[in-house]
Amino acid sequence: MSFPDRWDDGLDPSTPEHQVHWYDDRTAIIRQSLRTNFEGPFLYLLLGTTHALLLDTGTGDVPLRPLVERLAGVRELVVAHTHGHGDHVGGDPEFPEAVGRSAEDVARYFGFADWPNGVRQLDLGGRVLDVVAIPGHHASHLALYDRDTRILFTGDSLYPGRLYVFDWPAYRASIARLGEFVAGGKPVEWVLGAHIEMTAEPGKDYEMGADQHPGEHVLQLRPAVLTELIDVLAEAGADPVRIERDDFIVYPV
Repeated sequence: MSFPDRWDDGLDPSTPEHQVHWYDDRTAIIRQSLRTNFEGPFLYLLLGTTHALLLDTGTGDVPLRPLVERLAGVRELVVAHTHGHGDHVGGDPEFPEAVGRSAEDVARYFGFADWPNGVRQLDLGGRVLDVVAIPGHHASHLALYDRDTRILFTGDSLYPGRLYVFDWPAYRASIARLGEFVAGGKPVEWVLGAHIEMTAEPGKDYEMGADQHPGEHVLQLRPAVLTELIDVLAEAGADPVRIERDDFIVYPV
């Protein structure tokens, strides 16, 4: 189980459109190249014995399905999203089976009876994922917890970058609820989000729209960073406020 020494940072024009790194033999981390779109989103392909989950489809600027089918093999493909923003659902035209983008669509597919409360499960065949609703950045936002790797996938709600908060009360409640989920017996080894927008220099981000990221922050965050986010949001109170920390920037919009 490993991470690469360096992700495609947009500096080398000869790099492929998608960088694929196998964290283990059933977990592929896919980064869409920054030279194809400045968002440079991270997508995740999780393999079970019968099904494969593709989490997010990227910006849609480059073909994705042939790569995913090659990596997933004969498994039945499930395509879902961390949330419905364009840089995470742009590739959906290649995947007509993709789960819908609205909170109602997501709640219906995963079986949430009281969105955003409760935890649902997705069984890929010998690999169970816990699904937690965490609206705030987007109304349909999800976090997924992989019991096998102890990875918590947090989309745009926590990653090394600017955490854009569109609904402050919902976001604070969601992050607190995510913390309660982890504290309830779900140990986390790594937190993996959907972007890198910060440099290796603590607290320093790239300019918005930058399509080259020299000296990037690592993608993977320790669970202490989630605890830090929970604490600073609790301290911030009911009024939206920008919060700058070493590994993230809370950015109300």
